[in-house]
Amino acid sequence: MSEYYSHFPYTINQPSYTYVLDNALHEISGLTYAKENKLFCVNDEQGYIFEYDTQQKKISRRIKFAKKGDFEGVELVGNECVVLRSDGKLYFVADIDNMVIESDKVKTGLGPKNNTEGLAYDSSTHSLLIACKGMAYANLANSDKRAIYRYSITDSLLSKEPTILIDQGELETILNLDAYTKFSNRLLKGLAPSKGNLIFQPSGLAIHPISKNIYVIGSVGKLLLVLSPQGELLAVNRLKRKIFPQPEGICFAPDGTLFISTEGKVKQGKIYRFEYKPILND
Repeated sequence: MSEYYSHFPYTINQPSYTYVLDNALHEISGLTYAKENKLFCVNDEQGYIFEYDTQQKKISRRIKFAKKGDFEGVELVGNECVVLRSDGKLYFVADIDNMVIESDKVKTGLGPKNNTEGLAYDSSTHSLLIACKGMAYANLANSDKRAIYRYSITDSLLSKEPTILIDQGELETILNLDAYTKFSNRLLKGLAPSKGNLIFQPSGLAIHPISKNIYVIGSVGKLLLVLSPQGELLAVNRLKRKIFPQPEGICFAPDGTLFISTEGKVKQGKIYRFEYKPILND
């Protein structure tokens, strides 16, 4: 499958450049584009927004906004930053030019069982898309689905139902995973054999600035999905574990340049850059 292109517009397992991060971003968990040569990052332990300079290849600023917490996503909304915590809470961080600032903590209605990990800003509706790594609903209904909710910034209100549901069974079909393949993969990972479906858990998402399609990355499952704005599955890309040991952050520059971050595990954390190469006639 491809994103309505005769080829996928990124060589997803061949980054054009690799930024090796220092220890403060060893567990980088969220990523967003700030401005030319600047990215904002969060890690899943500290209440800091880190400004990373891609030209100088180092952290250029640290902005304290909260106490320690499991922070999983960051987005720039105008001059304000929004940070997502894994229990569904949002931190609205104004006046990001200061080094230590206060933030407004907002409950969305999602909770720890949803395990929120992905955050993207939709400028067309002034809303945030929130991807759930865990349960799609408050109960076990649709346990084979992964949910993306919409949070209206204007109304301070979460959609009652998921805006998008990702069907793991559909991913299995596309990837042509038969029972033997699934059995073998589990053994290779040191897991007990299981009759369960493919496990895909979103860990980051971003809206493409040109196509407006939604890119969803999953550390668990090692996939990059592309969805239409309506939620139609357009593309499925496998991620090489050697390159992406734990991919959790994804964002775009205005020209379509793609950035994906991965936690370090035993090595250092990294941010990869991918050039946008569409077919001009498409």
